[in-house]
Amino acid sequence: MFVPKPSPAWRLYRHIVRTRVEFFAVPQAVPRVDVLKLCDLPAAFPGVHNEYRPTIFIDLRQSENELWNAVILKTRKVIRQAMRDGIAIGRVSRITEPVWNAFLEAHSKLRQRKANAGALGVGQIGELIAQDRFVLTVSRDAQGHVLSWHGYVRTPERVRLFTTVSDMDPSRDTHWNNLVGRAHRLHHWQDMLAFKNEGVRIYDFGGVYRGTEDSEQMNIARFKQSFGGCFADSYDAVVPLTIKGRLALSLVAHIGAEARAGGPVVGAPA
Repeated sequence: MFVPKPSPAWRLYRHIVRTRVEFFAVPQAVPRVDVLKLCDLPAAFPGVHNEYRPTIFIDLRQSENELWNAVILKTRKVIRQAMRDGIAIGRVSRITEPVWNAFLEAHSKLRQRKANAGALGVGQIGELIAQDRFVLTVSRDAQGHVLSWHGYVRTPERVRLFTTVSDMDPSRDTHWNNLVGRAHRLHHWQDMLAFKNEGVRIYDFGGVYRGTEDSEQMNIARFKQSFGGCFADSYDAVVPLTIKGRLALSLVAHIGAEARAGGPVVGAPA
């Protein structure tokens, strides 16, 4: 199995500080680790600082017609046009080193274009891949060129959008960027249907901006809202369980986001 390899500093930290990451729920038994990271909880975890992260849920238990009718008319038209463009959506059945490198290159281009694009989180993705809980999907044009990538955290009943990368390029013409925009909408729609057919109940957009000051984030929020769904509260918390864990978190607070994410570094076979 190929697993992306994070930075040496990240691996050393995880070797010294036993860390467990849980998504969507608190584990029933307290794990024997130094630090417990809780992601996407429906309520704040008591006794520690919680990061509030509003999001949008799509209830995939609805029929396909109900899901489609919840999408706003303009977005439905764009999705139909993307289908006529011959855009194909597919899941990466096996994440290999060449696939990962292509994904990593696309994300690097995104960060060159968008100064506020976050670190990729190579360490976390690598752990999810090793646990068979990371899903990577891709859209391509009729000639096979990749237009967008979607990465998800997956459980049997819920998926959460972890990262998206699209090949928007200000140096290219309007025709290309409009094509990428259409592909991105079809990509979400087809991913929803694929997860629905697998029995997944909730499609989580991975966060949504609720403010009024950042125009770019407001546009992204409108994009996510265009698929219907409902707003939901979500919380992330980091819980130290040992003295070592408390000391480690005090140290990590002074380290940059890039180092905490463990990359980006091109991976190597596990």
